[in-house]
Amino acid sequence: MFFAMSNIVIQVENVGKKYRLGILNQRMLGLELESWWARFRGKEDPNSCVHDTNRNVLLKAHDFWALSDINFKVYQGEVVGLLGVNGSGKSTLLKILSQITAPTTGIVKLKGKVVSLLEVGTGFHHELTGRENVFLNGAILGMKRHEIEERYDQIVEFSGVEKFMETPVKRYSSGMRVRLAFSVAAHVNPDILILDEVLTVGDARFQEKCLEKIEETKNGGATIILVTHSTQSVLDHCSRALVLEKGRLMADSSTAEAVKFYVDSLDLKQTGKSRNQVKKKR
Repeated sequence: MFFAMSNIVIQVENVGKKYRLGILNQRMLGLELESWWARFRGKEDPNSCVHDTNRNVLLKAHDFWALSDINFKVYQGEVVGLLGVNGSGKSTLLKILSQITAPTTGIVKLKGKVVSLLEVGTGFHHELTGRENVFLNGAILGMKRHEIEERYDQIVEFSGVEKFMETPVKRYSSGMRVRLAFSVAAHVNPDILILDEVLTVGDARFQEKCLEKIEETKNGGATIILVTHSTQSVLDHCSRALVLEKGRLMADSSTAEAVKFYVDSLDLKQTGKSRNQVKKKR
């Protein structure tokens, strides 16, 4: 039974995520339902080739697997780095872990409250003030109103945007938005905290405060997934790292080994060689 080992907080088993490409019109939902019903009954997909009446052409639908056969476990208190070039599947995996989207295959098991900071100002309403957005974003992240009220002063002080809390967020810079968003997320006291490139925004002092808060959150028993292109951040702050490449998990190891694998893969891309070509030469 899962969680017999109580310190496992994330378990990803045979996870894949498939998107259908080639059909981009208002009939998409209906076609997807037809395809699902056909698969459910064990029938052939009737929409593998669909007629577009607007252009009088046949659109060949094909499947794109953003993730394939992903397996890993994360234990309580770990800070795990996630590396990969753009298009490697990092964002898709984060959305699955954050329960924003469901996997096509496999299962994800999570233990505890999950808080994600995936994009600058996610959950913010640009017409509302900073103060109103703290309460809105806190509620989205699962905080009770009295909890937000109790921690409001701490959130504002940490963000460093005290003077602008009665100003609509649409007038904030991207740095101000992410500082306030990170501050709210960091004060939720999550069991699992997922951060996507949050350390690339803000000045050096704020980044230092973020790292101190991450360390404090980890020491409180939380598990952290840190997504970044900075190999140095992974080496400095993570206990291990995962490397994604073209939707597949290529490395799950110590930070030093994972960073080396990632850097080597970048070198191969720049020279235009494949791993197989390098192996043959050896």
